[in-house]
Amino acid sequence: MVEHSRENKQYGGRDAFFSPSCFLNQLKTDFSRTSIPRAIQSFRQSSTASNALSVEEAREENWRRRVDLAASYRVFEKYNLHEGVCNHLSMMAPAARGEGESVMLIVPYGLHWSEVGESLIGYKASSLVGLNEKQEVVEGEGEVETSASTIHTGVHRARPDAVCAFHIHPPYCTAIGTLKNPKLGMYHQNSCLFYNRVAYDRDYSGLSTDDEEGMRTAKQLGDKSVLFMCNHGVLVVAPNAARAFDDVYYLERACMTQVLAMSTGQELFELPEELASTANQQLDGPGEREKFCTAHFESVKRVLAKECPDFIE
Repeated sequence: MVEHSRENKQYGGRDAFFSPSCFLNQLKTDFSRTSIPRAIQSFRQSSTASNALSVEEAREENWRRRVDLAASYRVFEKYNLHEGVCNHLSMMAPAARGEGESVMLIVPYGLHWSEVGESLIGYKASSLVGLNEKQEVVEGEGEVETSASTIHTGVHRARPDAVCAFHIHPPYCTAIGTLKNPKLGMYHQNSCLFYNRVAYDRDYSGLSTDDEEGMRTAKQLGDKSVLFMCNHGVLVVAPNAARAFDDVYYLERACMTQVLAMSTGQELFELPEELASTANQQLDGPGEREKFCTAHFESVKRVLAKECPDFIE
């Protein structure tokens, strides 16, 4: 079972998920500062949530998460892991107005990922929209794709520990999901990072058009952090943007290695389960994994800050 009271190391604390809030247009803050130790831990309203953050703290944390989410969109486009104006990355955040409320941040429909933060045409971190529990836009402007709101709302509702939910169609991950046996094998060190962390959904039934599909997706994910949505794409959930970004990056690399090895037509050598488990503990051990994820994510944010500094506005 998922432990819903688990503390989030980067975004820690407890806020309620979703209720109407106002959009903060002008707030800017240094995106490299350490995040305020607060987090979204529950989809539903909590009687103690309103006291978790002051209004100013909520505004600052809302902006920090907007910057992290904008950075994620931009770097995945840079790595060619996006697909048109589809796919969607979401992050729970305190509502900008505070009062213990929260929103789900996500890209508005029609915005290309390379445009998130592009000052020449007005799209910046502030262009991300925030949805309330009724899937209404209460921060920012624009509409959200139906499948984005239904899938992500369902996942965040079922997995309050999943502050981030990244749904994408990266080429090699998606290729693995089209196989009759869509298994991520333990063929490489990168694969071991995901040992016992992957679930598979073989029940593709078309586009997600209602909330039931979102809840079904969450059920398929269970307590895992990666879901191969077979014949579709992948879903990665994590307690913060650094972990979600790092997982997506290395999941695609692991799948790329497997697909390339399979393309040789030769038999692949899979690491013994005991060794894969040991490597996983080394790669994903307490402290070290968080340190590595943070270092990786901060490095790409520095690159983005040089190439397109306006993405934090």
